[in-house]
Amino acid sequence: MQTATLEPRGASLAPVADGYIDYYGHAAAAGGWLFCGWSRERWPEPLRAGAVIAHFERGRVVAETLVAWHDRPDLGRQGIGVMVFARAPERRLGEFLGLEVTLEPGAAPLRLQAVKPLVHLREPDLLGRTRPMLLRSVGAERPRIAGLLSRRPFTGADTLSDLSAPVQFEVDETILSPPDGLLLLGWCTDPGSAVAAIRIRRGGATSAPIAERWLRTRRGDVFEAIGAKLGLADDRCGFLAYAPGCVGEIGPLYAEIELRNGEVGYKRLPLPARIGSSAIRRVLGSVELAPDEIEGAFDRVLGPALAPINTARLARPRPCSEVAFGAQPAQPVGSVIVPLYGRMDFLLYQLALFSADPGFARHELIYVLDEPARRRELLDLAHSAHRRFGVPFRVLLLEENLGFAPANNVGLSRARGDFVCYLNSDVMPEAPGWLDRMVADLEADDGLGMLGALLLFEDGTVQHQGLTFERLPQLAGWPFPMHPGKGRLHRPPADPVQEVEAVTGACMVLRAELARELGGFDEAFAIGDFEDSDMCLKIRATGLRLAVDHRARLFHLERQSQVTPDRMWRFNVTLLNAWTHTRRWFADATKESST
Repeated sequence: MQTATLEPRGASLAPVADGYIDYYGHAAAAGGWLFCGWSRERWPEPLRAGAVIAHFERGRVVAETLVAWHDRPDLGRQGIGVMVFARAPERRLGEFLGLEVTLEPGAAPLRLQAVKPLVHLREPDLLGRTRPMLLRSVGAERPRIAGLLSRRPFTGADTLSDLSAPVQFEVDETILSPPDGLLLLGWCTDPGSAVAAIRIRRGGATSAPIAERWLRTRRGDVFEAIGAKLGLADDRCGFLAYAPGCVGEIGPLYAEIELRNGEVGYKRLPLPARIGSSAIRRVLGSVELAPDEIEGAFDRVLGPALAPINTARLARPRPCSEVAFGAQPAQPVGSVIVPLYGRMDFLLYQLALFSADPGFARHELIYVLDEPARRRELLDLAHSAHRRFGVPFRVLLLEENLGFAPANNVGLSRARGDFVCYLNSDVMPEAPGWLDRMVADLEADDGLGMLGALLLFEDGTVQHQGLTFERLPQLAGWPFPMHPGKGRLHRPPADPVQEVEAVTGACMVLRAELARELGGFDEAFAIGDFEDSDMCLKIRATGLRLAVDHRARLFHLERQSQVTPDRMWRFNVTLLNAWTHTRRWFADATKESST
């Protein structure tokens, strides 16, 4: 049976009725609504998915249903008694209005309206009134309804061992995906393929079968312990599953495991505890995807589950203290914002080079520490660097690791210059005057929205001279920013300011007013990656151009980390951001790449 769709909007039925509903209620153990009344005619069975719509005052429920029929002597030949079970969680949708039944696509629906006054029964009264009726009902689906209504409710005990099939279902951890979704990490064995569906419940909320949003993961520990005994083919007996809309306000959290023979077992689940970046790393570090699994995994599980976690972690207040070194410029032309994470010593090298640039005194320099545990180390280094080089700067000290986009946005909130330069800590100027030159380019051309620099490797070959987008078949056909000419000797163009598709966030300059209009970097991109190309595409969408000034030459000490099993989460967070970027700017990318 498929999951119901809840549509939170009011609905009304036509005045002409094809039958009536006398009473209704929600059977929590069965996991659905029960509507009892009569119809002027008997419907063919089974009905197609979505054929029945239950209308309520403040919304409607669209669900696959089961139907049973019984005689109604009080109606004579004018109608037949009907019992409709619709699997759907209980929601506060207001007064029930009636059922709408579409027998054939395009045909006018039958309408079973609610009688006045309508009886809404609590579960014990509902079951007590309905079960005797089932004994004299007919229809191919009557046994299934009887089985559902005979289920025992969850009492807090695990009952998987009572099932006739040797199913094992263990959940190591649950993670809340706000507001009411849940991620589950664990393992499951079902040697006889006896499981029909697994649903997650809490309070009045019930999830869809989680097999619809289920990823297999490697569990070498489980495979080694019981793999041979159960005849498991490989160690991918672990799972990561996403269950949206399943966390009610009160009550125990548990899984309902339904077998194909109708039996049901329960498994109590641990309550979610991990949040924020820790939750994102835990989830992304648990999955290793083959190329043909990437798109489905992010569309069904990782994308919709992790995006709310990332939003929630960034919605909290962002305490930030500030330490100033030296006399700050009264009216800076530009504000250079440098987030710090990882190597703190790059600050020392940058300040040494900035001190040799006379024009740099026109600008302000803002470092943003995005690694709170290294606060003391950074401040000691900053005091030493200021004494040695005399360049004034400020240090913004975050109290938690926020990631590339939020750290830069905190810097933007404190920036006072007319222009903003986003700069990585591992980018070092080759010669003085680079920032003055880039600011002058922007001042001379109102149609230029953003300017990037020529970035070089230590050996003088090109690291960045603009970005293009290339769809990578091995990564779901999603467009990734690529560096044309990377690793080659630089050939200066005739016009040093060259228009490009996008520029890297390692060094980009734009007007501060435009940066604020855009809201800074978009924080929907978790931790890092793709914020820069997203900003570039937003600027281009306004009609402004992007360019690289080949005279602004800087070295980029690009660090490349090999993806190993313990760093898989970092590769997957890049994929998560690629998913967000693709769905926003290249919605047809996958479709076109597959044709």
